[in-house]
Amino acid sequence: MELILILVGAVLLDLLIGEYPTSLHPTVWAGRLIDALIKPGFQLKPIGQLVYGALVSLLTITISLAVFWLMTWCKDTNRWLFVLVGILIFKSTFCIREQWKVARRTKEIIQNGRPVPQNMRGLFDTVKGNGSISNKDIISSSVRSIAENASDFVVAPFFYFLIFGVPGAVAHRVINTLDNMIGYRGKFEYLGKFAARLDDLVNFVPARLTGLAIVLGAKFRNLDFRKSWTTMLTQHSLTPGPNGGWPMTAAAGALGVTLAKRGHYSIGIDPPIDPDFSAIDRAIGLFIWSVSLWIIASICVLTAVLFIRG
Repeated sequence: MELILILVGAVLLDLLIGEYPTSLHPTVWAGRLIDALIKPGFQLKPIGQLVYGALVSLLTITISLAVFWLMTWCKDTNRWLFVLVGILIFKSTFCIREQWKVARRTKEIIQNGRPVPQNMRGLFDTVKGNGSISNKDIISSSVRSIAENASDFVVAPFFYFLIFGVPGAVAHRVINTLDNMIGYRGKFEYLGKFAARLDDLVNFVPARLTGLAIVLGAKFRNLDFRKSWTTMLTQHSLTPGPNGGWPMTAAAGALGVTLAKRGHYSIGIDPPIDPDFSAIDRAIGLFIWSVSLWIIASICVLTAVLFIRG
């Protein structure tokens, strides 16, 4: 029963306040720790960087799992303290409200003809080389982002919460943070390889569940759920990595648009149909329906387990 209360309480807290302030956010703390630990690795040769990056990743994950002992202590001390601490920590592992806030803010900025703020430009790394960023690029990136983030920031943490409780969700968030910080090519080619592969592994199942949730969300949202399903099945491998293509292609098919990362890939409807401003609103609606179905399913799973255990 406590896990159901934690899940529902954390979702309500997210919808009420959104993200925690930066200074109080555990993910920010984890990011600072990763940044401090990874710097000495640049002095090593490639094989040393590979080993060092793996050790930093495992150490960071291990430190984060101190949450396990905290939750155990709270449960032994007081049931309601366990629930309260669980709500506060679990909330930090996912974000729902922030996803559609960013998408709506993006739409307002480009509709009003204002330049994209510098602190948001990193969200729209859609152009290979030094090409300019067009409104079409930004709209496509926004839709792709909200679809992929449904997996990384909602479905995956809930998935590991169902299996391992709050510590599982925390471990996933740390792994995802490691991937976002060092899991890419360039200067982190070797230092971040372990983190990138680990992130691929832990998101393998959640990404596919997210694609399915988006297909079902399209059905409830009166979008093209059949096209969502077929596009997901036939085009999920067109994007880099083993996971991101599942939710993105499901969203592209449901919305009836082509989502392109210029110079990299194009997914969705053929012949191409560029998304317009309305695609962002429809993507937000699809996101809300999809994650709502996933949250309801999570509550049902926990209730079923509670019933079976008697």
